[in-house]
Amino acid sequence: MATPERTTAATDTAVRAEPPRARPAARQLTFIAAARLLPSFCILASHLSFDQVFGDRTVQRAYYRVFNPAGFNAVSFFIVLSGFILTWISAERPPGRGFMARRLLRILPAHLLTWAVIVCAFAATFPAAGLFTTLTLVQGWYPDHDIYWSANAPAWTLSTELVLYAVFPAVLRRLTRRGDRFLAALLAGLVAVVVLLPLVLQFLPDGTTFANAAFTERGHPVRVSEWKYWLVYVFPLTRVLEALCGMVVCLLVRRGRWTRNVWLPTALLVLAVVAEELWVPILFDLSALTIVPVVLLVGALAARETARWDTPGARENRLVASVAPYGKYTFGIYMYQWALILLCQRYLHPWGNSVAAGVLFVVAFYALCVALSVLSHRFVETPVNRFMKPAIAAYAKR
Repeated sequence: MATPERTTAATDTAVRAEPPRARPAARQLTFIAAARLLPSFCILASHLSFDQVFGDRTVQRAYYRVFNPAGFNAVSFFIVLSGFILTWISAERPPGRGFMARRLLRILPAHLLTWAVIVCAFAATFPAAGLFTTLTLVQGWYPDHDIYWSANAPAWTLSTELVLYAVFPAVLRRLTRRGDRFLAALLAGLVAVVVLLPLVLQFLPDGTTFANAAFTERGHPVRVSEWKYWLVYVFPLTRVLEALCGMVVCLLVRRGRWTRNVWLPTALLVLAVVAEELWVPILFDLSALTIVPVVLLVGALAARETARWDTPGARENRLVASVAPYGKYTFGIYMYQWALILLCQRYLHPWGNSVAAGVLFVVAFYALCVALSVLSHRFVETPVNRFMKPAIAAYAKR
């Protein structure tokens, strides 16, 4: 690891001038594990908001306007977090020969199961090309919403995950050799690209446009450019920039160079969500307006916890500790929710509820997804991992 350099004044608000400290990488970041649950709920609630959960139109409109933009921002949170967590665990176990196989083993069981269930129940709904590209996780490379939303629509993010897994070992080796000043400058550059991309696209022709229940500006439905939406929100090489942000943040946190203030990024995130709903064009809603507070927040949560480890007698928050174990189930929650939503849309139609019944329905739906994720982890993912790990270990030792 390169010797840390003194950071510049321009980055002092995010980067702390403290001597670097070694961190126990195997130790769980309970703050971040617990924090995963809220954005997980926001994504699910945003998907449900596309249907008439509440019979009262005013209540439904308020529900939609709160959770629809929150869903976009929660996806960004998880992409940043992917880069952060991979970097955190790699401090103890650097990525080697079996890295890609181990990472695929984490995502493929749930992916293949959900894909098979949806295809068996709803195959006629989707084009054959979309089913194939979703199965092979290359759907994010096609600028066609009928392709990248085929079958299990949320699985489009796995195209970005694959790109991250492919570049991660080489990128991590290079970043760990660089000083703090370079990392801070790189982080600023990555964030600038995410923020400026939709701004640049405003000056280019839209081409083909399409409408979707998620697309509104100031509460009114809008049509969005097919290729612009894909480039900003779906294209793996664009979204992986946010994961690279997470990698850089993790390295700075491990060196003790990040602020522990979680209130500032939280306040900025709330302001950004309000601005998205009241003023900002749809392309800025997707990640540009919230990438700065998301990056600050992920780093602050981790820095706050590592600081607690260094404080003699500091106690762990009991509430955080009690919910943190459920953080590992958020991937399953994300993967299984769409099959249940399709089931509701096609057969059950549990819409038009009173306020109390609607709230209960959303909470119960999330609880059901948690339960499915727990069962999947216990009876599908864990057995598959246990069966495959010896082969991966043998391959890694060659």
